[in-house]
Amino acid sequence: MEKEYKAMICERKGPNREVLWITFNDEKMMNALSDTMQQELLEVLRAIAFDNDIRCVVLKGAGDKAFSSGGDIKLFQSLDIVSGYDFSYSRGYSIQHLITYMEKPVIAAVNGYCFAGGLELALCCDFIYASQSAKFGLLEINLGLLPGWGGTVRLPRKIPVNRAKEMIYRGEIITAEEAYQWGLVNRVLASKEVLYEEVEKIVAEMMAKPPLSIRAAKNVINNSITCDSIEAALAIERGSVMWLNASEDCKEGVAAFVEKRKPKFKGK
Repeated sequence: MEKEYKAMICERKGPNREVLWITFNDEKMMNALSDTMQQELLEVLRAIAFDNDIRCVVLKGAGDKAFSSGGDIKLFQSLDIVSGYDFSYSRGYSIQHLITYMEKPVIAAVNGYCFAGGLELALCCDFIYASQSAKFGLLEINLGLLPGWGGTVRLPRKIPVNRAKEMIYRGEIITAEEAYQWGLVNRVLASKEVLYEEVEKIVAEMMAKPPLSIRAAKNVINNSITCDSIEAALAIERGSVMWLNASEDCKEGVAAFVEKRKPKFKGK
């Protein structure tokens, strides 16, 4: 995953190189989701989705100005009904689905502008951490469009519906502090440097946990949260707990607790 890309930088970090940092790398375009960047992102996400050596993914933007300013607007002029479908739905849906449902935490570390498609990517992530300078908005209404990568669906599920409507109808831009107050972001950090340092600490803490439990937790939450039946949701949870009970990691966690020592989890 550390091959050369035109529009991204991929770097593996952590003591076991188990964390993949993906940097959107087009400062001139404020890290807009160009055709090239989308294709490269999709390639990487497909490659790592079932790679258990990579246990966490962090998304960030290059430079000081933007996480991602959204789609490449100039590209819209060349799209017809078929290419527009491939661009907006088929490819976009695949990217969203992989970020949302791959069984490993995906974190958006947002500094600067997080607009349109950039915010829609962040909405797919498990956590959003932001610097004080971060700004958020779904601005597609200004182009005679709607957010096409799930923004009109996911934002009202993250924040109060009336707030989401106001942001979308008005093309409103909100600050990091407002995003935190509304529950859109997990934490706001003082600067870009502090943001990335804090994300590294949080990731290191998670990587010390049993891998299978984190995988199961994401799977259960994602697949149960939309269940109309609480019993169906509990059945999903019950199945994962039964599966984990038989794992080597569970036996190791229990033994370490009883023996008052630090556990050594293997993801088995």
